[in-house]
Formats: sequence, structure tokens, C-alpha cells
Amino acid sequence: MTQSVIVMERFTKHYGDRTAVEELSLQVPAGSVFGFLGQNGAGKTTTIRALLNLIRPTSGRLSVVGLDSVSDSVALRRRVGYLPEQPEYYPWMSVDEILRFNASFYPSWDRDLEKRLVDQLGLPRERKLRELSRGMQAKVGLVLSLGSRPDVLILDDPTSGLDAVVRREFLEAMIANVHAEGGTVFFSTQLLHEVERVADEVAVLHEGRLRLRSNLEELKATYKRLRAVYPDQIPESFPVPGLVRAERNAHYALLTVEGFTPDLPARLAENGAAAVEVLDLSLEEIFIEVVKGAPTHA
Repeated sequence: MTQSVIVMERFTKHYGDRTAVEELSLQVPAGSVFGFLGQNGAGKTTTIRALLNLIRPTSGRLSVVGLDSVSDSVALRRRVGYLPEQPEYYPWMSVDEILRFNASFYPSWDRDLEKRLVDQLGLPRERKLRELSRGMQAKVGLVLSLGSRPDVLILDDPTSGLDAVVRREFLEAMIANVHAEGGTVFFSTQLLHEVERVADEVAVLHEGRLRLRSNLEELKATYKRLRAVYPDQIPESFPVPGLVRAERNAHYALLTVEGFTPDLPARLAENGAAAVEVLDLSLEEIFIEVVKGAPTHA
């Protein structure tokens, strides 16, 4: 069994009368790139901040690399790289100054890795942070989070607002460097097409609750859309286990299913379908189905 590097056990967070996250239990396997997905307000940032002890859980337990997020937070942060959506820097510092300042907190800081990343990302060491574009600042944040060679890299929507070229460069640098070290990436974002390109595991949080957790390849293999053509009348019901949604048109039905098996087209043919086409779904399409009411998964 693959070791879990992040463990959440019935994590709950209340803000007064409002529940941000409720009874969240989730394990992230070591060495994975894990996409943590959800709409605005789903509870993703709350969960990440609690993992790093930036806020305290109302109840439940969180740990990273075997260290308790509350009682072992100092040791935990030495082994975790963290990049929020809008990092706060000292704007008067240059790129070189912020790197040297950050390195002073980590005995494991790797100057050779820092130099390689700075060169790879084209960062101007002498420029002040306030003079840099949003994309360049994100690249600085990536070097700051990777330079200590963390066991786990936690990213809270860091590519939001970046153009497509910078996002791709950012993600390629992140994956290449963390995977080279055998590390783990826990990656929160709303840009589902980016997750689909880099993640191997995903979880969907909706209104503070876990709605789905799966290996990405398995998820895309089990969620399918069937286009069933009926020459006469479309039936009122369909012999399809795991039916999530049915849409009817003049002579065909679009059936979204969870738990696709190869025998489903034959079942529909027995039910009067003249032709059945199996259509793949993107991660974004699956996400929409899940948050619209697909069953909860443990």
C-alpha cells in the first residue's frame, strides 16, 4: 500500500454559525500530484490553511509527512513548500534578496537548485519585486517554495490570473522538480484543464463536503456519456446502473453514467436503441456532474 503523506481525519472548521468544512477525511498518497478541486467557497483554502496551522480546526485531525498540523507545525513547515494564490512579499526587496532571506530559514536550502530554477524561469535577480509582473512574481514564489527541496509542495490556486504560456511554464517546472525528488504536490485550483494535464489523483470538495476522490484515469474511465438513438419513441426509463443524468432530444437520449461497463450499449440496444455511441468526458464535464448532485464518495 502506498504511504499517505497528507492525512485528514474528520476535519471540521466553523466560522461562527457558518460551516466552511465538515467531516473531511482524505488521504493523499506519497509521490502523487493531487488535484484538490472545488468552486469558490467550497473550503479548499480553509483546508490548506489548516494543514499548515495558519488556522486551527474546530475538530478533527490533520497531518503532513506524519507530523501533526497543530502540535508539530514548526517541524512540518520545514518539510513543506507552500505557495498561496496571492503571496505577500517585501516589495522593496530584489529577487536575489528575497531568495537569500528565505534561504536563511531552511538549513536544507539548495543553492544549486535555486540557481537552476532562476535560470530556467528567466528571473532577473537584481529587479525589485514591486517591479515584476504577476507572472514573474508567481515564478519567484515557485523558487521560494521549491528551494528547500520540500517533501510536499502545497499550492493554493497559484496560477490564477496568469496567462496560458506562464501557467504552462509554471506547471512544467513544478512537476519536473518535485517528481525528480520523489515529492508530492497537493494542488488546489479552479482551472480544471490544467489539473487534467498534470494530476494523477483528484478530489472534489463541494460546500465543505467531500463529493469525490479518485485516480484520474479511473475516474475518466468510469464516467461516460452515452448517445442512444431511438428510431421510434424514446423510453421513459433506461436500464443503466449509475445513471447520473438523462437528456432527451427528438430521436436520441444523452445518458451520463457513473460506473460505465462495456455491456451498457448492449443493454440499451435491448431497450430499443438503434445505435449507441460512447463519449468520453473531460474532467471539467465530470466536475460539473459531481457538483450538480452525483453521489458522495468516501
